[in-house]
Amino acid sequence: MTLSPTESHAAELLAELLDLRAALLALRPKARLFAFWDLDGTLLRGDCSEGLHAEGQELYPGLVRLAIEQGHSPEYSSDGIGYQRWQQDYRQLSERIGCWLAYPFLAQIFAGASEQDLLDLAAAHFDTTLRKFYFAASRTIFDGLAKAGVEQHILSASAQFFVRGAAASLALPPENLHGIQVKTAEGKLTRELLYPVTYAEGKVTKLIEIVQAAEGQAQSDSEQPVFVLAAFGNSFETDQAFLAHVLRQTLPTGLPLAVMINAGFAPTNYRGLFRSVRQTRVVSEI
Repeated sequence: MTLSPTESHAAELLAELLDLRAALLALRPKARLFAFWDLDGTLLRGDCSEGLHAEGQELYPGLVRLAIEQGHSPEYSSDGIGYQRWQQDYRQLSERIGCWLAYPFLAQIFAGASEQDLLDLAAAHFDTTLRKFYFAASRTIFDGLAKAGVEQHILSASAQFFVRGAAASLALPPENLHGIQVKTAEGKLTRELLYPVTYAEGKVTKLIEIVQAAEGQAQSDSEQPVFVLAAFGNSFETDQAFLAHVLRQTLPTGLPLAVMINAGFAPTNYRGLFRSVRQTRVVSEI
């Protein structure tokens, strides 16, 4: 995959991470190495739940729209009016209360639907459409780390039954993709949230759970430590906490990497903390 000169940061960051990987494995040959990614706006241009729009045109529909229009939400009708009502409700929740409530709402509106039906819908949309909209630079880093044996996880504030649709296109096991979850009963979704909610600090909690589980698996082998090489996000509201957590690690050599993609101007308390990059090209343009 050849990138435009303006996106040469991908090869540079990948090389830096591979050097860090080599240095850590030289000291601890049996170490397990991890990287954590946000999905929407970080790996994927746009948002798998809400879609992608540019210059007044829809470049792809979001999974919320597809799921509502296919009759999976008991709260919103499958005609165009139902989706418009959802847009109004979601906008009001986001603006008047905040994303901490609006994001779980995206999962809760499908209470009563078959979880498997929504997983299948998401997988089909990723396989036919969304996979074309992965950032080329992000995929260069992601695929390079995968080839080097780094274990990668997705931490997303989209619904987990949507996020796991990306598993095949990213060549990840579904259990490595984490989103906002609701309980199921006999295969049907409910409105009851499962914690942590993977938004802001909830992403830190999920990351710690994953690392601690890996450390628990390695308890019988003291020569198999767990190290997190990198974290990638795109928002100072939803991703800054888990990126900062990764930077606070103390590695036996080198420093972990935290990268903000297209995140804009950093708040004062995060200024200069993360690497900041800009990218636009998607894999279908390469």
